[in-house]
Amino acid sequence: MGMKLKTPGKPGRVRAVPLAVLMSMVVVLGLATGPAAGGESDVPPVGLSGAQAADTPTAAPAVRPNVFFYNLDDLRDAFPGGIDPLDYMPQVRTWMAAGRRYQKSFVVDPSCCPSRASLMTGRFPHNNGVLRQGDGPLFDFTHSMACYLDGAGYATYVDGKFLTTWPVKQRPPCFDHSTVMAGGYNDVNVRVDGVLQTAPGYSTTYLGARGREYITEALAGSAPFLLYETPQAPHWVDVTQPDGTTTSLAIPDAKYKDAPVGPCAGIPEADRSDKPVYVRRATVVTKAQAQQVCASMIRAIMTADDEFGATMQLLADRGVLDDTLVIFSSDNGFSWGEHGRLSKFVPYEPSMRVPLLMRWPGHIAAGTSKTRLVSYVDILPTILQAANVLLPAGAPPLDGESLMRPTRRTALYGEHHNDPVIANVNTWRMVRTANAKYIENYDAAGAVVFREYYDLIKDPSERINLLGDASADNDPPAATVATLASTLTAYSTCSGSACVR
Repeated sequence: MGMKLKTPGKPGRVRAVPLAVLMSMVVVLGLATGPAAGGESDVPPVGLSGAQAADTPTAAPAVRPNVFFYNLDDLRDAFPGGIDPLDYMPQVRTWMAAGRRYQKSFVVDPSCCPSRASLMTGRFPHNNGVLRQGDGPLFDFTHSMACYLDGAGYATYVDGKFLTTWPVKQRPPCFDHSTVMAGGYNDVNVRVDGVLQTAPGYSTTYLGARGREYITEALAGSAPFLLYETPQAPHWVDVTQPDGTTTSLAIPDAKYKDAPVGPCAGIPEADRSDKPVYVRRATVVTKAQAQQVCASMIRAIMTADDEFGATMQLLADRGVLDDTLVIFSSDNGFSWGEHGRLSKFVPYEPSMRVPLLMRWPGHIAAGTSKTRLVSYVDILPTILQAANVLLPAGAPPLDGESLMRPTRRTALYGEHHNDPVIANVNTWRMVRTANAKYIENYDAAGAVVFREYYDLIKDPSERINLLGDASADNDPPAATVATLASTLTAYSTCSGSACVR
């Protein structure tokens, strides 16, 4: 038997919530509260299993929060030697000042479709099955963010990009309402609840307005809401230059097309002989080319900043901002000339490192986390703990840890599978500690063909591969490399709690 919950905005529609899910909603998850919440202690976290949760005698929140998740596309984070893109997003900085910024936040795979699938399932690509850009149809939506929250009585909305290769005519499952676009900036095609139409004007602005309509609709009902808003910005599109050539740039809104942007291009790397073949052979991007791209991307996020601010203002005006878990992040970073490259797909910091800010006063401590290593697969466990939702019986375990718990992670894992869409980048796996990064590159048969090791304290820009340069004198100890290689092997097949180590 089950209980019926009305869905806001659709009079008469009811959603059956299984009794097991309703019971899971009242099982206490041990929600951290107060100034220590989200701290960086080494105390092991409690997982999301019912047995563990039941043994935790701490109080659940009186009201489950709304969730507003603003997820940009290709926005890299600040890192040593580079600018901070959020310096150009004053609305985000102001509104999220009451939240927490995680300075060491990394995606699992800097490739759109696998990255978003990992985010929404809370599982690494080798567990969720979406290994490549073309694997969108394999997305395990049954065990994903929207279905978990929808089943627990949330009103659910998606607004923007979903998965790169998700079937365009198929509505994203478990979202009560959806406005989905494939990409683009001006007068783009969207499917509103599956119906094809044109979104007039600048797409970031359109999606912002659409998202606020969804929030207004949700607040007319009694259920908490999930709004997952995912604009194009600052992802590039093909642009025809005055001389007839084509280049890839982000498209700013007209009011920001000439906005001042300081130097943002990465420092070129003169000697790439220590890098894998796909990096050595790539055409070197000049600093001027990189500056043109990064300036266009920064100008594109200015409108995203405006829309984020407008939505936060709506939440404040309606008196629900402090009852809303607000998350700001991106699906991957982007290289702005580092290692001679533009784009992503590689295990280096500009591609892997993304901004992550979370705000929920009284539950997530304000301030900056400078040391906690955060994975993209940690976001779903955090949302589920905040919402007091347990995994349904038979659901696969989550590979991350809730950020509302003290961390027990000492390393981060990343993986990328050779993809016909990006055929020149080989399969690689990465393990990153607070001080070092170890990478294995593989051939088509899965054999290791090249190894990389970077001392992130002395070389935060990853210029010197200590296993690939001309000197053996600076090689890390063999025992250190062996330990990292063993850890990487364990990560490559891990599942659930074994993926946090």
